Amino acid sequence: MRSVRGARLPGTGPADRPHRGPLLLPSAVRGAVVAHARRDAPRECCGLLLGRGRRVTHAVAMRNAAGARARTRFRLDDRDHIAVRRILRDVSPRLEIVGVYHSHPAGPARPSPTDVAEAHYPDWVYLIVGLSPRVAIGAFAIRGGRARRVPIGRKGAGR
Repeated sequence: MRSVRGARLPGTGPADRPHRGPLLLPSAVRGAVVAHARRDAPRECCGLLLGRGRRVTHAVAMRNAAGARARTRFRLDDRDHIAVRRILRDVSPRLEIVGVYHSHPAGPARPSPTDVAEAHYPDWVYLIVGLSPRVAIGAFAIRGGRARRVPIGRKGAGR
């Protein structure tokens, strides 16, 4: 980890580098995310994926703050995002934000050019629920303007 006069800088050590391997997504979390996408259609839904590393244990449904553009865009509400981060500081055992999810009510489970351009957290996994032509889920790492598919696994994903 790099340091400045002995101070450790977050985001610079091995624990802060992007995780490798599949995204472990339990059936209960998968079901909750799909239910949220269906409930909010025809608007895009969004939320945070919590866990450790690439192991998701919880999905937190969030409000889509994209306003009138919510049928084709998502934006996490800043205040809600900060509130979740504050809560996570006191959670034990420790949980972290593994990624974000959102839906494409009228499209496939892959990132749009807007999704790629607005992916501001390179260590997060971006989970997309496509509802058309049928329900599908895709996970992606998005860094430097490029999206790479992340396999989704269930084994060892928890309960």
